[in-house]
Amino acid sequence: MLWVSLVETGLLPFLGLATLFGSKLVSGPWARTAERGFFGVLIAVAIITCRTVVTLDDCWLLHTSTLGVMIVGALSIPDRDSFDHRRAVRFYESI
Repeated sequence: MLWVSLVETGLLPFLGLATLFGSKLVSGPWARTAERGFFGVLIAVAIITCRTVVTLDDCWLLHTSTLGVMIVGALSIPDRDSFDHRRAVRFYESI
């Protein structure tokens, strides 16, 4: 069961953060798909975090912090459309 532990401690935080930044950087028709992927990974991380905390596994702090970063990052990091909108507003205000 060593590979399960390695996947949980190494791949899960990387996958969570990669989908977070991927959903924020993608624009156009792929944006909705990336947001759905992020939401699916967020649910998986939440379930795995609950299991890790209940079973008192050694990596509970890593999972909890990954879940927290995913939630706070989804709310605080602006997406690509927000950047484009702000850039357009600044351009028109300078005219």
